[in-house]
Amino acid sequence: MSIVEGPGIKVGEGTVLHPVFGLETGFVSNVFYTSEDAEPAGVLRLIGQIGAASLNQTRLNPNAGSPLDSETEEEGNNRGSFQYAANVRLAYDQPLSGNDIVTKTGGLGIGAMLRGMVNPMGRFSFGFDENFVRLIRAANFETSTNENRDVNNLALTLLYRPVDRSVSGYLYYRNMIDVFETSSLYPDRMDHRLGVHPMWRVLPQTVIYGDASLGFVDGIGSSSASDRKVSSMPLVLRAGIQTLLTVKTSVGLSAGYTNGFYESGPSFSAPLVDAAVAYRYSPLGKLTLSYSLAYQDSVNANYYRDHVLRASVQQLFVPFALLVQPEVHFREYNGVNIPGAPTTRDDVILAVIGGMYYNFRNWAAVTLNYRFSTVQTDFTYMEQTGQTVDPSYVRHELLLGMRVAM
Repeated sequence: MSIVEGPGIKVGEGTVLHPVFGLETGFVSNVFYTSEDAEPAGVLRLIGQIGAASLNQTRLNPNAGSPLDSETEEEGNNRGSFQYAANVRLAYDQPLSGNDIVTKTGGLGIGAMLRGMVNPMGRFSFGFDENFVRLIRAANFETSTNENRDVNNLALTLLYRPVDRSVSGYLYYRNMIDVFETSSLYPDRMDHRLGVHPMWRVLPQTVIYGDASLGFVDGIGSSSASDRKVSSMPLVLRAGIQTLLTVKTSVGLSAGYTNGFYESGPSFSAPLVDAAVAYRYSPLGKLTLSYSLAYQDSVNANYYRDHVLRASVQQLFVPFALLVQPEVHFREYNGVNIPGAPTTRDDVILAVIGGMYYNFRNWAAVTLNYRFSTVQTDFTYMEQTGQTVDPSYVRHELLLGMRVAM
C-alpha cells in the first residue's frame, strides 16, 4: 500500500490507474555486508509505481444514488462479481562512490502484484494472488552479498463463506520459485504447498481455526548448488485462535507440529508456536508484540529453526506518521551445504526498522527511513583461495525521500 494516493486516472468502464513517483537519497554504511573493513557509500534511488484496481458500483455509476444511499446498500451489491488489483513497482539504486566496484552493485529492483477474487461476496469464492520481486539486496538475512535474486509467489484459494453459518474455510495451493540470477553459491528452488484451513466463529470477535498443509521442495536448474539441494516434503499441522480481550486489545495464538521429511541429511520434527498481542493505546496509536518458533527451508542449509521476537509501534501525529519495529532472531541452520564447512550454524540477528513520513497533501509526502541490521554468527569457512570468511556484518541505511501520486 502506497503512503500517497491521488485521484487516479479512470480507464475504461471499470478500472482506475494510480501512478506514484519518488526519489530517495541517503547513506549505506556497509555495501558488501562484510565483517570488517566495511565500505560505505551514498545512494540515489529512483522510484516508479503504477497500480490499477477495479471500481465498485458506486464509483462506476456515481449518479445511481447519494453517498448515504450507497452506505445503506448491502455490501454484496456494491462489490460486483469480480474484484482485482494490480501493481508494478520499480526502484533503481545508484551507489554514489569513487570506488568502481561499489558503483556496480546498484541495479533495478522490481515488484509486481496481481490479485483478484471471483464472486467475492458469494458463498463460494475463488481468489488468486501473484507476486514477483527482483531483489538486489540481501533477503531474509540468509545471503551476505548483493545477489540479484528473483522470487515468484503464486497463491490460489477456494473459499467457503456462508453468511448464515459460523463455519467457513478455504483450500489453498501455494507455489514459490526462488532463483539467483548469476550466483552459483546458493541453490535455485521451487516449493509447492497444498493445504486446508477450516474456521469456526464461536463469538462475534472470536475465531478458532486449524491448518494442515503438505509441501514439496526441490532444487531447480543445473547449477552445482541446486544439485546439492536436498528434496523435502514439509508437513505442517496447526490450530489457533484469534480474539479480542477488550475493545483495545486483540490476541492471536496458534500451536502445532511440523516435520521436514528431508530426503537426506538432518531434518526436523518439532512444535510450532505463534503468539501476538496488539494494543491500541490511542485512536491513532498501536503497539504490537509477537513471538514465533518456526522451521524453514534454507538456501544455506537443509533448513533453519527461528525463534523470533518482534515489536512494532505505529503512531499518527497528523499529518506525521511514525513506525518503529525492532526484532531479534535466534537462528540455527542444520545441514549447511558449503563444502568443507561445519554442518551447523548459529546466528543472532538483530534488525530495527524506523520510518516517518509527512503528508502535506494526500498525493504528496516526504519520507525518512532508517534500517539497522546485524548478523553475528559462530560460523566461518575457508574459500578455495584459502581466505577465511566470516558472514557476520553490521549495516546501517538512512534514506530521505519524496513521493508524489497522480
